[in-house]
Amino acid sequence: FNMPWGLTVDELGDVYVADWRNDRIQKFTADGEFIFAFGKSGSGNGELNRPTDVAVDEHGDIYVADSGNDRVQLFNSESRYVQKFLGDATLSTVAIEYMMTNAGPNRLRDMADLEPQKYFRRPGGVAVNGDGLMFVADNGSYRVQVYQKQAIPLTEEQFSAPRRSPTLHQE
Repeated sequence: FNMPWGLTVDELGDVYVADWRNDRIQKFTADGEFIFAFGKSGSGNGELNRPTDVAVDEHGDIYVADSGNDRVQLFNSESRYVQKFLGDATLSTVAIEYMMTNAGPNRLRDMADLEPQKYFRRPGGVAVNGDGLMFVADNGSYRVQVYQKQAIPLTEEQFSAPRRSPTLHQE
């Protein structure tokens, strides 16, 4: 390790550690036996830059708070990259207009555009629960963002064989 940061334990008791300075995630048995590591330095899909936390859901999917890249990345149980979350969800519509008051002359002024504020800024923690919710501690924005993991059910027809199967001809 080089500055182990966050860690989690999955349902089988295996331990995942965010190895901050090595830009990787390491997995061990509960007895400390090394299983595998994944991640390399960079900003591309599946690459890490100062991972600060890791979480594993009941399906074995691995969530990594990739702080240096301002995102959370999702990997499958074999550590293959699946997707990234940038914090680009729609902002809450509870407030209709955002205003700041200037205490000096008691004037109101419009705040700057809030659209850029929806993105992660140095996410420091990630957790998942059994209801498919992902919680992200967005350190640079001083907030926690919550996302719902959704699965799209497939019908039986979507699993059936294709109408035309390729065949090989020998001559």
